Amino acid sequence: MSKLFFINIPYNCSDRELLEWVESRGIGTRSIRIVRDLVAGVSPAFGYVELKDVTQIKEAITILNGKKMRTQTILVKEAPSPVAGVALAERKSA
Repeated sequence: MSKLFFINIPYNCSDRELLEWVESRGIGTRSIRIVRDLVAGVSPAFGYVELKDVTQIKEAITILNGKKMRTQTILVKEAPSPVAGVALAERKSA
């Protein structure tokens, strides 16, 4: 899995702004998705970035975690595998 989970993204940050912030630090991206409140259309401060190169995960976390974007300190960690989440949900319902 080559996805990172970003926490504390600035309010109303655009996908493009996050993309530029990540790529300006030398990290190649495949896709970016900021999770938005469907009613208000604003970011609740988290999102996902898929990297072009899976071998860059640890380097990307080291480079990006704890850095400032606008006035916010961004927290970055490896996104959990969706398969693990499904397995956990299945265990809880059993």
